[in-house]
Amino acid sequence: MFLLEVNPLREARPSDLPVRALFEEDFDGLLALFEAVAAERKWIGTEPGFDRAAYRAGWARVLAGEWGAVYVALDDDRIVGYIGIHPHSEYGHVIGMLVDERYRGRGIGEALLNAALAWAREQRLSDVSLLVFPHNERAISLYRKAGFEQHEYYPRDVTRATGEVWDTVLMTKTL
Repeated sequence: MFLLEVNPLREARPSDLPVRALFEEDFDGLLALFEAVAAERKWIGTEPGFDRAAYRAGWARVLAGEWGAVYVALDDDRIVGYIGIHPHSEYGHVIGMLVDERYRGRGIGEALLNAALAWAREQRLSDVSLLVFPHNERAISLYRKAGFEQHEYYPRDVTRATGEVWDTVLMTKTL
């Protein structure tokens, strides 16, 4: 196993923005957030041109109680952060998170992560996992602070639309 070294990053202050569970009326705003972060082509696996209908269907499954949980962070009525926690056939329950570029470094990721972990504990899950790109040092720092540990390192794991091939890191937290 490879160990990942991360430079310490400045401490984010706690977010004063509300975090709440997903509602159906959030779908359009959430799609806009995914589109914006995907367009950065750096932080998440989702890339421009993703299947919007599939995302809506997945969120509908969450609302029906069939597929984990989703929480959003809001600035007034605008969705500026997202975290989903869903069952995965290989890794148990996995977390995926993203925050609007203009709102990063404000503690929103930590607030979202706390909401997802609280849900996981309520469900009596034994652990949760996530995959992160190794260049996403700020996210890795947050995950470590929350008690996640590197479990695996997958070299050349994800082929991007550009043809680039990126490594991923599997991190797990025991609850």
